Amino acid sequence: MLQHPAAVRAAFDEGAATMLAALRGVKPEQWDRRGALGDWTTRELAAHLLRAFITVDGYLMAPPSSDRVLADAAEYYATVLADSGVHQGVATRARQAGRQLIDPVGEAETTVTQVLALVASTADDEPVNTYAGQITLIEYLATRVVEVGVHTLDLQRATGQPQQLHPDTSSVVLGVLTQLGSRAAIIMALTGRAPLPADFNVLG
Repeated sequence: MLQHPAAVRAAFDEGAATMLAALRGVKPEQWDRRGALGDWTTRELAAHLLRAFITVDGYLMAPPSSDRVLADAAEYYATVLADSGVHQGVATRARQAGRQLIDPVGEAETTVTQVLALVASTADDEPVNTYAGQITLIEYLATRVVEVGVHTLDLQRATGQPQQLHPDTSSVVLGVLTQLGSRAAIIMALTGRAPLPADFNVLG
């Protein structure tokens, strides 16, 4: 299902603002504490969060990596998650980036400012050449909203901050994620009719 461009852009902007607020709320002694996401440190999680912005710039400038054209955010996730090594690769890149992240808040503020300006000046249907295939900017942004939203909640939880997202961000996150799992199971759980399975994870 294609995302509404204005809603995705608003969600991305609001997600960035919430993420920056969460980063500013991290105490100095918390940056290298483990457990932010599995065995990740808070610094590694912050580095991973920044990749949600950095890849927008990088993929917009990249040449096509394959002939695959992805219809929307859900197909992007389905394609990426088909790779059995995707989660290990993500963790490895997060650890590498974390070692280079000296000033998490300052670097995040600079990166977010640059990427938001780039996004604002780029058309919704501009092709973005990800390693999984080509996708329009607006649909790729929807995947970035998911990453920023979910991992901002991880960051807030790991550092003892209230877990909250702007409604615009939450709406896009839920819109994409519900396309990846059993919609019937999600509806039953949201209406109190049946619990989700203990291992339910649409990004698993």
